[in-house]
Amino acid sequence: MKGGITSGVVYPYAIIELAHRYRFRSIGGTSAGAIAAAFAAAAEYSRSVRGDPAGFVRLQRRCEELPDRLVHLFQPRPRFSSLMAHFLRSQRWGRSSIIWALPLAFPLSSMIGAAFGALTMRVLDGAIPGMALGAVVGLLVFVIVRTMRLLLVDFPASGFGVCTGLSEPDGHGPAITDWIHEALQFIAFGDDLRREPLTFGDLVGADSANPIVDLRMITTNLSMQRPHTLPRLGLEAGIDIAEWKELFPPDVIAHIVSTSRPAKHFADLLSVPSPADLPVVVATRMSLSFPFLFTAIPLHVLDFASATLARATGMERMPRRTRMLLADGGISSNFPIHMFDALLPERPTFALSLDRLPDGPLGDERVFIPNAAGQGVGLPISSIAGVAGYATSILASAKDWQDQLLSTMPGQRERIAHVLLTDDEGGLNLTMPPERSRALMERGREVGRRFAEGALDFDEHRWRRALVVYDQLEDAVIATGRTWSGGFGDWFSEYMIDPESYEIPKGDRARIHERLEAFASLMERFEPLIAGKRRKLPNPRGRLRIDPDY
Repeated sequence: MKGGITSGVVYPYAIIELAHRYRFRSIGGTSAGAIAAAFAAAAEYSRSVRGDPAGFVRLQRRCEELPDRLVHLFQPRPRFSSLMAHFLRSQRWGRSSIIWALPLAFPLSSMIGAAFGALTMRVLDGAIPGMALGAVVGLLVFVIVRTMRLLLVDFPASGFGVCTGLSEPDGHGPAITDWIHEALQFIAFGDDLRREPLTFGDLVGADSANPIVDLRMITTNLSMQRPHTLPRLGLEAGIDIAEWKELFPPDVIAHIVSTSRPAKHFADLLSVPSPADLPVVVATRMSLSFPFLFTAIPLHVLDFASATLARATGMERMPRRTRMLLADGGISSNFPIHMFDALLPERPTFALSLDRLPDGPLGDERVFIPNAAGQGVGLPISSIAGVAGYATSILASAKDWQDQLLSTMPGQRERIAHVLLTDDEGGLNLTMPPERSRALMERGREVGRRFAEGALDFDEHRWRRALVVYDQLEDAVIATGRTWSGGFGDWFSEYMIDPESYEIPKGDRARIHERLEAFASLMERFEPLIAGKRRKLPNPRGRLRIDPDY
């Protein structure tokens, strides 16, 4: 499930409709999609582990609250309350008001600046027009200074976010992290609420090799400029509990303190919980940390890589303790349809993409699921108007191009439901009227119903995937066979006798050689090539390659 902040209201009814026909084995998402994925996993845990199918009824009950409480989930820290009010006000007044109404975000600074400018001109014997000009200039100067302080001082000190996710004293109801935690406990355990938070270990069950529910979500490591697929972080990191107490409910903090061992390199920190002990709400919060809206999640690591680079320059340097920040998963992978993928699918999988409506006259249909082989091949082309549109397109291209291209591939595109949104639906539209949110939820219901009724022809899907796999396996086998027979095989058989790295036993080295040779010899089975293969097999072409597993 794709990220999209308030667009996530699309997902709950889609999950509920699919649950009538399918058991959820693998569930993944990023940002707002991570919230929906967590809720679906909690409901499936209730059904599959606790034998209580009413988890999906409880999921529906919680999500039906969303339209009326949506804006109240985003509760700013007191120092940012006027700024948040300005942002919400600009959504009602129009986007341009975010600039011309900026003085309202800093009312005290604006008044002081105007008064200071007017008094300065009065002291200089300025007339009323001069005092008015001085008031405007003073107001602008003070607002600019306050804005720069906000960007350079206040935001860094607050983890680069307006909201921590926890409820504030002047908030209306629970904030988003408190609400997610309570909802997960309610969906998974019903009225028999337990204090210990739902964990990934609860979902997986006793056999980690064959999980009951395999839940995954993406977060972005801003300090290393890479994504992580949770619940596995893939590195040794420590938690400063004092920092995390400002981000997670007390029950979650108590669980982390009781289950985490001391951090490996830091006596004053706790290690990140193991995947089995990691609370689902923690991973969800890591995935939904939208920049500037939510505080990034801090972790502490020893920076071995920088020390290694420093030594390569001739400097003696020991690894240093570094504070690392995890932010919204959508920054690095906003539509992670690669999750759970295999060359040949064993079971149907469904993906929900939240997309912008194309320009021009449109009909009433807002859900598109490609069926015919030629549908969904291309990407919509949007016109770019103005500097803001240009900057937005640059950012979107940098972060989404891989997801975008993968979504057009044969064997992928027919399992993607596109929910088409207008500019005032979803996204950062925190002030969406409840009726608009409910309309989006109904579109999700339509997606779930259509998939449950067979919108994805699984036999046709497998046929297309098989053709794509064949195309790439043929290329890989032929390229490997030619390289192997062209001298690589002879070199390998000699070098493997005494290689410089990786102490692999002699018998294993021999088996590796034997199996590589067997794969290379498959080239004979793929000749002669299918005539005109490129005209006959699905487009666009894929590429079989080795990518990092994050």
